Amino acid sequence: NYNNFKQLGKLITEIKNVKENILISVDHEGGRIQRFKDGFTVLPSFGEIGRLYDDDEEFAESLSAACGFVSGYELSKIGVDVNFSPVVDIKHFSGQLLHDRCFGEHAAKVRRLASSYISASTLARTIPVIKHFPGHGVTDGDTHIDHISSDLTLEDMLDEDLIPFIDIQSSYDIPIMTSHIKFPKVDEKIITYSQKWLTDISKKIFPKKPCFISDDIEMKAATNNETITQRVISALEAGCNMVIATTMLQQDIIKSKKSFEYFKKYYLAQELIDYCKDFCNDEIMAMVESPHWGVDSFDNESREEQYKEQLSVINKYKS
Repeated sequence: NYNNFKQLGKLITEIKNVKENILISVDHEGGRIQRFKDGFTVLPSFGEIGRLYDDDEEFAESLSAACGFVSGYELSKIGVDVNFSPVVDIKHFSGQLLHDRCFGEHAAKVRRLASSYISASTLARTIPVIKHFPGHGVTDGDTHIDHISSDLTLEDMLDEDLIPFIDIQSSYDIPIMTSHIKFPKVDEKIITYSQKWLTDISKKIFPKKPCFISDDIEMKAATNNETITQRVISALEAGCNMVIATTMLQQDIIKSKKSFEYFKKYYLAQELIDYCKDFCNDEIMAMVESPHWGVDSFDNESREEQYKEQLSVINKYKS
């Protein structure tokens, strides 16, 4: 259902005309994880920015900010509210899942580059989401296709991998995406279904419990003996404010254009409708309307000029 910039903007407008408070979100990191490219600026990956940082810290920070603003501006122009970006996992392995998606191997570097990106993205009026809590970089496994566990303790995670999440949340009240990793020494449930991680621990390590968004609940690591309805409820009861569900791992459904039938059958079950009827996204909707997005202090003309300036930084890097 995506052909180009103009068509996509029209589609999103039509969707929001049906229900005003529907949130439109996308994975738009840059590099190989950029869902929209035709009509949009093709962004460098976070891995590229991280490598640049090793040679030129100042330019790398400027480039990260430019990517945050340009992506945020272009997405906001078509009505996208939430961008599942940036990745703040620390790179410990060279596995395919996070290859070239991480800013680097050290918490300070990741925090610095991610903060530049986030600050610029919020000015562009798109909500950024840091991921994958509490740090997917601790494993080279792929939760899309397998169940993944880590023997690390909470203390181990606090020493390094949780640092970017904690430090960024102290400055930016933005959503956090959960991973589907299991840490048996902390809890037998994967992060997405763990009340201990998402409610109990998060209240202790963050200024307040963050707004959590699950990673795709259709991923292999999120499957268990429960029905889809039960898995969604488990995530919400654990502390997730939103649950992502896609058919990206089921190419037969995508090719036959039957995703809507799949969602209607499995995600509009009466049990789930009844559970969610009083469940709302007020916390995230408040973020959409938040004055710290610069709505009053950064008018449309100023944003347009800032967009051109930030775009020139990306073009300078590409040249």
